[in-house]
Amino acid sequence: MWLKFNSSPTVTAVKDTHLALYSLPFPAVNVCPMDKIKRLVAHKYVADRINVSYQESELDNFLNALTLFQHPLYNRMLYYINNGIGGFFTKLTTINITDFMLQVMPTCNEVFNACFWIGHSYNCCDLFSLQRSEEGFCYSFNSLTSVKKSACPMFSTLETDTDTAYTNSTNWECVLRRNTAAGSTSGLQIFFKKFAKSERLINASIITGQPAVRVQVFYVNEYPESGMGSIVTAKKGTKLSIMVKPFVTISTDRIKHLPVVERFCYFPDEQHLSVSRSYTQKSCLIECRLNYLHRKCDCRPYYFNMLDNRIPICNSTQLLCIAQHNSELRFYSPPIGNIRGFLLTEMKSPLNCSQCLPTCHESVFDLDVDYSLDSLPLTRSSYGSVDIFYRNEGAVKYERDVTFGWIDLLVSFGGIAGLFLGFSLLTIIELVYWGIKFLIYQYNKPSSSTNKITPKY
Repeated sequence: MWLKFNSSPTVTAVKDTHLALYSLPFPAVNVCPMDKIKRLVAHKYVADRINVSYQESELDNFLNALTLFQHPLYNRMLYYINNGIGGFFTKLTTINITDFMLQVMPTCNEVFNACFWIGHSYNCCDLFSLQRSEEGFCYSFNSLTSVKKSACPMFSTLETDTDTAYTNSTNWECVLRRNTAAGSTSGLQIFFKKFAKSERLINASIITGQPAVRVQVFYVNEYPESGMGSIVTAKKGTKLSIMVKPFVTISTDRIKHLPVVERFCYFPDEQHLSVSRSYTQKSCLIECRLNYLHRKCDCRPYYFNMLDNRIPICNSTQLLCIAQHNSELRFYSPPIGNIRGFLLTEMKSPLNCSQCLPTCHESVFDLDVDYSLDSLPLTRSSYGSVDIFYRNEGAVKYERDVTFGWIDLLVSFGGIAGLFLGFSLLTIIELVYWGIKFLIYQYNKPSSSTNKITPKY
């Protein structure tokens, strides 16, 4: 009993298998165009800002490298960097890459054809806003890490959010969208446009393949995970269905009273991050990788330019440094100790993110993905579509609590003693009581000399 109390201080159990969908926010959705740069716009941008002669092929190498500037495959930039690093890239150091990528990326109206939320038509640019990620600039729905919602309070726990009352003073930009229904077309529907062929890079078919977008489903407090998600190719009549099953884990207040080394997780308000105002493990890992790049290359990738102004944004000549350290960003050094299964070189990995513990409150999504052809007229006139909806009418809620409190442990010991020894905790108290009473009696007992009768003569 004591070993269980000491070695397994927490336990996670199913609390509710049919949690109401409206009690949690609809998942955030990120849409990343695979073609991140409009070539003609990029050429004009550079021509207006540098007064040196160059060949178009040199600038195209730079654009190809920037398109591949995304975690975890920075090393793919090497081929194009090595073709231009000798001379032309040094001429572009005055170009602010953050501003450049914002100006040359496909606009919202160029990406989306139509959008529907819970069956109602919306302007896509009202639903989606600019999203930072390690894949570059994208467009997201219902994300608190998006640029538009960056000043909004973070979603903390399931209970406190559902109890919030909306008033006239509520900032509706910060209100997370929710849903009550499940099934096809009951959630978010997105219809896409095709990226203009004239704006594609020279080697676009090699770098990104055919025109497409990447669709990612993630938790509202987190950043989308680069390299993950489903690809929607620009083909008329194609439909991607994403069925979502939410799983929510809530930790009790008793968990928060445990030391971090015992519960092995952080609550959202326990750690401060520069990339996010609410702690999550994924955000912590992003910050860990960014700090590593800062130490190695003395700069920060363009898509997280809103952080510490003292750290410069990586310019054209620093892309090589990032590409060369790519392999070090894919693997974290394991915890110190005798752990099997790791080579000595792996144990000495320079990227240490051991401080990034899991989140005590956690929401994850089980996704089922299905590609199909759709006869809907809007689908046939659009270059790919996505239908994201809940699979069932309820979510699964888990609760993490302490295995044994001190009172539980005391009761357990008392029960075992009563079963195997024939006495209970009350018996022990009675023994102590009578023992103390006996000692008091012995202490106050009159001596025999005081009771002796003296004869009279």
